[in-house]
Amino acid sequence: MKKLSVLLGVTGLVFAGSAMALPQTKYTSSCKPLSPTEGKYEEKGSTGSISSQSAFKKLTAANEAYADGKHQESIAILNELIANSSDKVAVGRAQSLQGMNYQAIENYSAARNAFMKAIESGFLRKQDEVRLRRGIAQLYAIEENYSQAISWMERYFKDAIKPPANSYASYASLLYNSEKYREAICPAYIALEQGISSKKPMYSMLFGAHIRLNENVGAETIGEEMIELFPDDKSVYNNLFAVYSRRGKQADMLALAELARMNGIWQSETNYKQLSALFSNNKTPRLAAERLKEGINKGVVESNEDNWKRVADNYFFAKDLENAVEAYDKASSFTSSGKYDYKVAIMYQDNDDYAKAARKYSEAIRKGGLKEGDIGYAYMNLGVSQFRLGREQAAIETMKRATKYPKVAKNANAYIKYLGDLKRMRDSLAEINQEENQEGEGES
Repeated sequence: MKKLSVLLGVTGLVFAGSAMALPQTKYTSSCKPLSPTEGKYEEKGSTGSISSQSAFKKLTAANEAYADGKHQESIAILNELIANSSDKVAVGRAQSLQGMNYQAIENYSAARNAFMKAIESGFLRKQDEVRLRRGIAQLYAIEENYSQAISWMERYFKDAIKPPANSYASYASLLYNSEKYREAICPAYIALEQGISSKKPMYSMLFGAHIRLNENVGAETIGEEMIELFPDDKSVYNNLFAVYSRRGKQADMLALAELARMNGIWQSETNYKQLSALFSNNKTPRLAAERLKEGINKGVVESNEDNWKRVADNYFFAKDLENAVEAYDKASSFTSSGKYDYKVAIMYQDNDDYAKAARKYSEAIRKGGLKEGDIGYAYMNLGVSQFRLGREQAAIETMKRATKYPKVAKNANAYIKYLGDLKRMRDSLAEINQEENQEGEGES
């Protein structure tokens, strides 16, 4: 798998990818953790202990039922304990476990209420209270109540110590889904910085946020990093290609497209046509022709007159006569017109191959379908080719036909006169030579 840092000899471009460090943009450069990364929770006073033996037993039984997946049984035990026990510590912990049971059976509203009551009881350890704040945020997120989810995540980060990377990821997702793109950037960045295992969603959020904030420079930086990290993902190439297009970076678009082709990512008809057009715009017509031809030969790009014409035109501009002729011949097979034979004839004539030029001009004229202006030039050039081959009388007859077309009539008549003058001059020289020979014979 080729990477972005590869030197593409065909374009002379190098992408300076760096998968070693996180991408720095104007929005990520100031990102800092939202909570302390070191330290321990300090408990303000005692959270108390369960004093009721009966409540302790019920709580133990409820825990066992929860662990066994018997959530309704656990809920029933806890409901009885909460309703009848005067042990506030036991009730607070029961409400926390109650929320876990309701969450397990997807009764999210009841779970959320139970967690809130557990927090309000005041008898939870600080880390347990902080953990429940995040749990409440997650429950709101499940119901797509993002504003409340964000609010509870803010409360979570306010007192959290060493929050895990996935908490930053969750917060970033909430902000992004709420279209708070600027605010989503740093949590996503911190999640990556802390080594979250699922990197692709975070990078995608960073990229998307920069795009929506019209920060294309930053989006480009992130997109190039994503190519290094996720070289098998076609969407990553497409996204970066779009950014390059936004920024008018034709050379980079070309290098990226070629890299995608080399890695087997861009293989559709559109991709091959885009790549060919990019090479053409970059004034490398031979590669433009070869890429489109490759797509046709693979059966990805349709083999039709228009596509073979594009191949042929690019070979023509590259001055590759042999391949251009072959491609024009293929284009010609899709039409009865002689227009491609005419193009090929011109190429042969420019290369002083008058025999092939004459044959192709004749084919073009025979097939017809030429533009009105081209017909006259076809006769004119056929006559020139015939003359170069020593077929002067045929050349004169062809030039006479050319005189019927206004654009070339003057030149054709001039050429006919030239050929006539040339013939008369040769005839005159022949007479002089004959006379000289006769005089020589008489003297002897």
